[in-house]
Amino acid sequence: MDKTITLLLQLSLITPFVMVLVAALVGFRILKGRPHWPALIGVVLTTMVAVTSVFYFRSRLQSQSYSRTLIDWLSLGSGEEGRLSIGVLLDPLSLAFFLLISLASLFYLLLDHSFSTVPAPRSRRQFTSLLYLLSFFATAGIVLATNFLQLFLFWLMLSMSMNLLHEVNLPDESPQETEHRHWWGWNAFSDGMLLLAIFLISVNFQSLHFLTCLQPDAIQAAFTQNRVALPGIGAALFLAALPRLNLFPASALIVCRQTPWNSSSLATLSLLSLPAGLFLLLRTAPYFFAIQANQRLLLQLGTLSAFLTLFSAISLTRGQQRDRVLYWLSATMAGMTVAILGMSRGSSLHLILALVLLQTSLFAVLIPIQHRLQEGTLPLQSMGSIQICVLLLLTASVAGLGTMLNPLIAARAAAQNLRSELMVWLMLFILAGYVFGLARFYFFLNARSVSSDSRANFPVLPLWGITVLICLTSVSVYVRLPIFPQLWPALMTGDSENPFDRDWLFCSLFCVMPLVALVLAWMTASKTDRRKPDASPEPALIQLGQSHYYSLTLLNRALIHPLQFCAKFASLLDEWIVTLCSRFSLETLPEYWGQLLKQMQNGQTAFQTLVLLFTLSILIFVLMVLQI
Repeated sequence: MDKTITLLLQLSLITPFVMVLVAALVGFRILKGRPHWPALIGVVLTTMVAVTSVFYFRSRLQSQSYSRTLIDWLSLGSGEEGRLSIGVLLDPLSLAFFLLISLASLFYLLLDHSFSTVPAPRSRRQFTSLLYLLSFFATAGIVLATNFLQLFLFWLMLSMSMNLLHEVNLPDESPQETEHRHWWGWNAFSDGMLLLAIFLISVNFQSLHFLTCLQPDAIQAAFTQNRVALPGIGAALFLAALPRLNLFPASALIVCRQTPWNSSSLATLSLLSLPAGLFLLLRTAPYFFAIQANQRLLLQLGTLSAFLTLFSAISLTRGQQRDRVLYWLSATMAGMTVAILGMSRGSSLHLILALVLLQTSLFAVLIPIQHRLQEGTLPLQSMGSIQICVLLLLTASVAGLGTMLNPLIAARAAAQNLRSELMVWLMLFILAGYVFGLARFYFFLNARSVSSDSRANFPVLPLWGITVLICLTSVSVYVRLPIFPQLWPALMTGDSENPFDRDWLFCSLFCVMPLVALVLAWMTASKTDRRKPDASPEPALIQLGQSHYYSLTLLNRALIHPLQFCAKFASLLDEWIVTLCSRFSLETLPEYWGQLLKQMQNGQTAFQTLVLLFTLSILIFVLMVLQI
């Protein structure tokens, strides 16, 4: 193997591991220094390795993948299958996610709260950066894993580092009995489901070396060999990825704390945990696409989760709980991605990766800004630049949502029943609500009061650089730029057919509904910050229930008022028809009686008929008088 290839394979996992050791020495005060700098340097070096690997392997990975074993750690049994080896696998999928988590973590750490002047507890200052870097290292080990046991080992490491990071960021002044540590349960559930999936794979594919089933060819051979066990394996893998993707009901994790969440916890959930869960689904995609039941599982549960998390995000009171709004919006993005994966059946993988890259980069910028808003330390002299950059980022993010158009049109054309087509149409409303939530954050940023403290500063220059890079990436989705196709292969939509020619109605609504959402967000935006700083916060679950009740009240009014108008209109129409018929009967009844009497005198009508008609006429007359 080429020495350059060997060096890149080794540095991709060794670099963050070495910096984790350095950050641990600094965190435990063995070495002097700020704990933030080892984490930042480690992510910067890893990002350089990722970018170099992308440029070096951009033409080589089309025909083959590269893997290398770094260390044989443990022997779990006799034979080759029982050995736990740590290695690196580079193929287009793993390399794309390696670059994704590196860039997202770099964007976040450049704008991190370590520049803040607000004092923090000692444990948080010492161990937050260390635990975030450890989570980053675990996520890198997941996306570069060569076998299932290595994937499970780093999966456990990510769970433990996330649990400790949430514990470190618990506020010291809050009573311990009011804190509900739901993250321990959800992470343990995810670890157990992944262990169950590995057990099912090892039992049902005994003729294969199941440790190498993370190789694309091995996965293809596995699901063609035994299709009976695929529903159970697919369900176990999806349940393992559900807490990582923050899908419903795991998205309720955000309400288990009464106080606002720290930016490091939110960044770990949105920038590391979410790509890890999505990578698991994409890596094991042949298990899902082999049978129809697993595809429906991804489509229906992803759409339902996106709808519920979006409803929770837009139900919150304006100007409050922005940390939960960002968390639920990222969970909505994950649900939409899972639904698109179920609709496209893996045919639009490059569009999914482009969507995840743009949205994850957006949240990597919004989370530090939200943390500054929460602390009230955004400097007044930097507010103009921050607002312009956030507006450009939101524009790039909304433009990046256009990658969903072609998969949705294809899914609607291939829909075989009413339920599948309803899921596609529901995605339009979810997309519009997602844009509405992002726009509300921007308008809240304009109405929010800022700090005038001269000590408060914000890294405006890195923010402008990140904004330009994300905007160019968004433009490269539709227009071919010189460098970006090499940096992110297959970034463009790649569909030469005009979407209006395929489905003009769906395409028109796809373009109009986000614009309507932007207008509604502007109309409902508050002009000033009405938050009361001295008011005591209510429990998080009570606040969520009040927000849902308020949203349901507005929805009921919006639905009941048109129905009441229709009922009133029908009542008036019925009254007009009855009155018209009554008057017509009263005006013409004497004429009919005269004709009957005349026919009776001439012998044309029998007396019994006349008595019957007379009796019925009296009854009809009485009923009409009562009606009038």
